[in-house]
Amino acid sequence: MFKSTKEFDSAVKEILIKLRDGEKLDALTTTLQEADFDEALTECIDRGYLSGVSYQRTMNGKPHFQETNIRITYSGLSFIESK
Repeated sequence: MFKSTKEFDSAVKEILIKLRDGEKLDALTTTLQEADFDEALTECIDRGYLSGVSYQRTMNGKPHFQETNIRITYSGLSFIESK
């Protein structure tokens, strides 16, 4: 569980940088626990930082991701540069 917005933003940035640098979503390695990774990735999608990926939540609230061709948007690049 994230304890601050700074920690959350750091996780979002880590995910965006790894995807920008060519890591595949299903093979993405981070220092995050699964629940934190899921929440940070859903936030990337909700903020419009990524295109080519969407999610739906299962009955228990866990996000299930569907991807086609993940790309970082202009907003995502701006976020990386601002942090």
